[in-house]
Amino acid sequence: MFTPLEESQIIELNHQLSRHIRIGLATSQHACSRLFQEFCDDLTRLVPRITISKAEADPQDTPHILIGSGLQYQAIPAGYELQPFLEALAALGSNSLNIAEPIKILLETIKLPASLTIFITPQCTFCPQMVRRLITLWMTDENLQLTIIDGTLFPEMVQTRRIRAVPTILLDDQFRWTGSVPLEELIDAIITRDPVSLRPASLENIIKEGGAGRLAAMMLKAEKLFPAFLDVLTHHKWPIRLGAMVVIEEIAGKNPDLAAEALSPLWDRFHEASVQIQGDILHVFGEIGDPRSISWLETVMSGNFDREVKEAAKEAVKKISNNKAQIPNKSQ
Repeated sequence: MFTPLEESQIIELNHQLSRHIRIGLATSQHACSRLFQEFCDDLTRLVPRITISKAEADPQDTPHILIGSGLQYQAIPAGYELQPFLEALAALGSNSLNIAEPIKILLETIKLPASLTIFITPQCTFCPQMVRRLITLWMTDENLQLTIIDGTLFPEMVQTRRIRAVPTILLDDQFRWTGSVPLEELIDAIITRDPVSLRPASLENIIKEGGAGRLAAMMLKAEKLFPAFLDVLTHHKWPIRLGAMVVIEEIAGKNPDLAAEALSPLWDRFHEASVQIQGDILHVFGEIGDPRSISWLETVMSGNFDREVKEAAKEAVKKISNNKAQIPNKSQ
């Protein structure tokens, strides 16, 4: 797969690593999965200190290489893109990273997680420089998630995101830049975002990092459910939904009226959801405990729904009724 020059660059990495490192490989039913597998096989052949952890991605997911907890390559880092990839592995394997002090100071002010995505192509000679900058940010701040996408491998993503040129950088799918972007400008955009505008990917990252309590506190402080939170509550992956359910349960315990704002939007999604997600939506109704949801739950109990879903509705009604019975009557 590699040219002689690329092989020599990769072999040099083996000498730079001071310890063994592990990277992830997620494959799916996508046609490009074979290319990712071949790349990783050749990489570990040349660098024995790298171990690959393999995982099967969901069928709808794209294959990718995962470095650390937040650098995802939906790209084969060869050609111009090989060197930034190797530099990231070298820094990861030696715990060394060079970054300018002014950038360090700016990064210390980032409080919210951020999802950065950069679209590249193998032929682009400007893309590696921008990738290198973004990897530096990612390695310096654990709040950042970085995804590198090769638009030639995944043209459907180019079309969906309306990418017109490379490199194109997206921040939470809200802000975008094309071409060379100063790190200071990117960091300023990350810092000055309104938490309410956080996208689903950023909320997912908070949950993945064990920050359910922090996410609940953010929404309680804002006195508003973030619009993207509904997408996380109905996520197709169970661990993400579970974390979001912990968040809404904590909000319900401290501000029931705020939690109840999720009821109507969740009911709107209920009929199009899978059986598993339907059951979780009804569980959330029970945890929120608002009597106004009982009529919806009774509709499920008497309707043509899966037995497990009807059982979830029954349990939710029982929980809401028990909560009502425990509330003292102020007129007594």
